[in-house]
Amino acid sequence: MVVLRDTHRFELTVASEEDVWVARLNEWVPGRLWPTKHVLRSFDSRQEAINALIRKWRILFPEEPELEWRECTIEPTPQLPRRRRRPAPKNA
Repeated sequence: MVVLRDTHRFELTVASEEDVWVARLNEWVPGRLWPTKHVLRSFDSRQEAINALIRKWRILFPEEPELEWRECTIEPTPQLPRRRRRPAPKNA
């Protein structure tokens, strides 16, 4: 999930890696080469990882309402009609 605050971009991810769930919260700031890593931990369940990200968000932004976790949605890309291939020229 990507959240924008002012000029900062926050990437919140939860991924399964080798039988554990890894929570990551990276903050990207213009002018910096590398992101600031706020959370990089592993958990036994996916829900624990999501809750850790929500807690960290509350610590970073206490004046904002609680972060709502949204699942990513993948939209299929429309397929463009294919052009016919031209036959290769025959060299005589």
